[in-house]
Amino acid sequence: MTDKKNRKEKNQGETKKTDKKRAKSTGKNLQAKEKKLQSQIKNLKKEAESLKEQLLRRTAELDNMRKRNEREIARIIQSANKDLIKDILSVVDDLERSLEASKKNSGEEDLLKGVELIHQKLMSVFSKYGLTPIESVGKPFDVEKHEALMQVEKKDVPSGTVVEEYEKGYMLNGEILRHAKVVVSK
Repeated sequence: MTDKKNRKEKNQGETKKTDKKRAKSTGKNLQAKEKKLQSQIKNLKKEAESLKEQLLRRTAELDNMRKRNEREIARIIQSANKDLIKDILSVVDDLERSLEASKKNSGEEDLLKGVELIHQKLMSVFSKYGLTPIESVGKPFDVEKHEALMQVEKKDVPSGTVVEEYEKGYMLNGEILRHAKVVVSK
């Protein structure tokens, strides 16, 4: 029995040693895994910080680009207005010359011709920039182009036809700039 007892004690001792080895090995494995995970966490934090910096830079670049575009658009608009005003100034010069001439000469016919020429020149400048008048009289009433001020009964004109124009309408580059104010037949 002592033999059995000795073997049992020996087996228990070996089991304890094996358990200790396993525990030591498991502990080392856990420590290795922990170090590996900590290293991965450290790398992920670095990567997140790098991505955050990139995002901030890209956001700043986009903001700068937006501001540059806004400045460029404002500059283009100013330039376009400058050209339009320069062209209209020549019409103003003609008006001033016409007024001076009318003071010296009392010829109403000459004054009328001068004003007609100035009107044509001004309309030419506007046309250059895409402004076109809306033809209304004799045309069917169109809510997209006309604003009806009143209706009158005209026997010789079909109902819904523009018979008179109080204020001319205009289109700028194909879009309505101002509706024509008209009188429409009943």
